Amino acid sequence: MPVIERISCQPLHVPLKGTLTWGQGHELPALQHVLVRVDLSDGAVGIAEATPRPSIYGETSASVQHILVEELAPRLRGRVLSDFESVARLSAEMAHIKANNTARGALDIALHQALAQSRDQPLRDYLGCRRESIPQSGIVSTGDSDMVRSDVAGAYQQGLRVFKVKIGRNIPAESDNLRGMMAAFPAARFYVDANETLAPETAAQTLDALHELGALYCEEPLPVHLLRARSLLRRQTAMPLIADDSAFTPRELDRELDFDTFDILNIKTARTGYSQSQSMLLRAAAQGKGAMVGSQASSLLGCLQAALFAGRAEVDCPSECSFYLKTEADLELAPEIVNGCWSLAAVETALHALCEALTA
Repeated sequence: MPVIERISCQPLHVPLKGTLTWGQGHELPALQHVLVRVDLSDGAVGIAEATPRPSIYGETSASVQHILVEELAPRLRGRVLSDFESVARLSAEMAHIKANNTARGALDIALHQALAQSRDQPLRDYLGCRRESIPQSGIVSTGDSDMVRSDVAGAYQQGLRVFKVKIGRNIPAESDNLRGMMAAFPAARFYVDANETLAPETAAQTLDALHELGALYCEEPLPVHLLRARSLLRRQTAMPLIADDSAFTPRELDRELDFDTFDILNIKTARTGYSQSQSMLLRAAAQGKGAMVGSQASSLLGCLQAALFAGRAEVDCPSECSFYLKTEADLELAPEIVNGCWSLAAVETALHALCEALTA
């Protein structure tokens, strides 16, 4: 059985075509990420993308690199990998290093990918993926109506048919934008992400109006700390609710399931790796919850790795694995989006080619 021989990392800077804005003043002008690499004793290699978000997890590119090199690598070098569960156990040990979500998530993905390569097993088979087609959704930034519609138009031309629209700065104007986009793109479907910006007193009314307008569901309408209000809101509104910021970890997911605050779980493999993501997916499915996969504003590498996990049968909603379209990177290896979907086989082929290029 292979042994973890080396863990290394390097900065990854990816320019964006435009600044992504959301919530109350959040902005992302470029991707300042980290490439994480795992080398096993038999020559197998795994590579993944850490996506630090200072305003969400408190991580930076520098902190990710430090925690990987100084804390996590020394704990894992020399450890044996045998199967999915062995990696999951190592990831559970990494949880002793608190927070550092994307550093640990990327390392977990790289470990799983390296082990799959060591076993000469396609990653999709290793992960237990069965869905051959992966419906995609795209994230739309906040902004004026012309900018938002231009964003949707560009992504629509590239094959997307489902869009997540950021709201929370001006609900009346954003509702008008949504109505206009639905009229302009009748074959497309839309849902919204409030990023915890709605008020408990008016949230149900706002969500019901958006749902009547045609919005599919809403992500995190209320501040996470308002647990009882969020539980009440789910019973008050007809709009299906998505859990994201409220369920970073399996422990937080258990709390949300206990209080029945959501209908759909948005799993970000970038912050929970494959190990915790699988555990969370199975727990949510056992409670009758839907699921989607998000890529945490990743480049093509992270989007492909998230999309592979979205091949699990329990993932029943379009997944947010298209952020790479917003980057200025070379996208020659990106699979074609056909009728709003990626082919799982095409995703695996593209991921293999991209990882070979990155590790050459």
